[in-house]
Amino acid sequence: MNKEWFIFKGTHHTGPYSVSELRTFFVNGEITMQSLLWKEGTEKWEALSRIDVLRPVHQLSESSTPDIPPLPTPTKKVLPKLTPAPLPAPPIDADEPPPIPLDALLNPAGDKELFKAAPPAYKKYISKILFGFMLLVFASVIAWFTLNEQSSQVQIKIPGVMPIYVEKLQELASQRLPGISLGMALSIDKSKLYAAINQSGEILSTIKLISVPKRILGSSDIELQVRGVIKDHLGSFERMSMIKGERLIPGEYEIQFSGKKIHYLNSQFKFLRAMNVFNNLNTNYTYKTVALIYPGTPRDFELKLSEFKKAVLNEALKPFGDKLERHQTFLSLLNKIMEMYLLTLEKISKPLEINAFEKMLIKEVSPIIQSLIIEASERSNEVVTDDLGSYKNQVYIGKQIGELASDMITLTQKSPKLAFADKTALKAKFETRYKFVKSQLDTVIQEIQTKIEVLSK
Repeated sequence: MNKEWFIFKGTHHTGPYSVSELRTFFVNGEITMQSLLWKEGTEKWEALSRIDVLRPVHQLSESSTPDIPPLPTPTKKVLPKLTPAPLPAPPIDADEPPPIPLDALLNPAGDKELFKAAPPAYKKYISKILFGFMLLVFASVIAWFTLNEQSSQVQIKIPGVMPIYVEKLQELASQRLPGISLGMALSIDKSKLYAAINQSGEILSTIKLISVPKRILGSSDIELQVRGVIKDHLGSFERMSMIKGERLIPGEYEIQFSGKKIHYLNSQFKFLRAMNVFNNLNTNYTYKTVALIYPGTPRDFELKLSEFKKAVLNEALKPFGDKLERHQTFLSLLNKIMEMYLLTLEKISKPLEINAFEKMLIKEVSPIIQSLIIEASERSNEVVTDDLGSYKNQVYIGKQIGELASDMITLTQKSPKLAFADKTALKAKFETRYKFVKSQLDTVIQEIQTKIEVLSK
């Protein structure tokens, strides 16, 4: 028999073999129904089960017929001879069978098993190209937003705020400086605080306000804090946390600002905040300044502050002014008593004639002294912050003046005669007592005047 059949095994083919050899291979299990065979003149490799001319190979083997008749000569027209392309390895002659095509492989069910073709080489670079393009677009977006966050002119509209402050805040917000500038204003109804900053975007802000001494329309120190967001150069605050004092009092305040600017990308794409590279785009700020927190004009504030200071001064000076007036009255009465006594003593020649001095004293001096002593006595138990010229001291001085006047009358009446020597002795005695009381009054008056001068500065 002719040896014309080739067998494909694994990665190579063997042959040629005759039909009887194929039958022997099949019986021995070296080939199966799915083994691929080819001979010259056929179009392609086919499984043994699909080659009609080789059907006796497996049929005869199944019946174990010892004598195998020769294979019939195929009646179909033989196709022109095809010269198959040799396999890459091992090298073969030109007349050997063609390489097995992938689509000729059969699964056990006898169906063709298709394989996807390898992707073109350019597709390997598509992911890299897309990634690079995305990075380029992303970088362009960042650059665009960074440049456009700085606007050339900021337009601020704040309802309920004096125009002079709106213009000032707008001018401040439009500044282009390396650092920051911040200003604040108070609404006319005193219900809102506004803050403007020369940075765009969204800034989480904490602002502490501390009153400047003697520059607010109140006597107590004020300290408060507000929190919120300054967005697109402007922020408004209605809730105030009082640290010291009961409420916001208009006036000048030291502004202590701290804030964190959220970059535009982080504010629009919040998921980016979890990445350090984007979180680092945020900026922290601190700033200190002094601002007038007043609903009216600065000129109006200065007038109000001047009036307030005068009112505060008058209130502070009021008790000292009252004390000063009382001690000056005591001093005036003391001087009048001494002057009246000396004039009367010089005119009279008999002790009983001193009654003229007594009548004058009762009429012009005594009622005033008694009134001052009674009022001071009634107020002596009041709680005061300063004992200077206290009411108890006023009672003590008033009684000394009254006793001096009374002794002038009594001792003069008891004198046996009023010769020059007697008058000189009485004069010397009462002048000494007069000077003692007067020195007390002079000291207290001087101390009160000094206190008033200190408070007035």
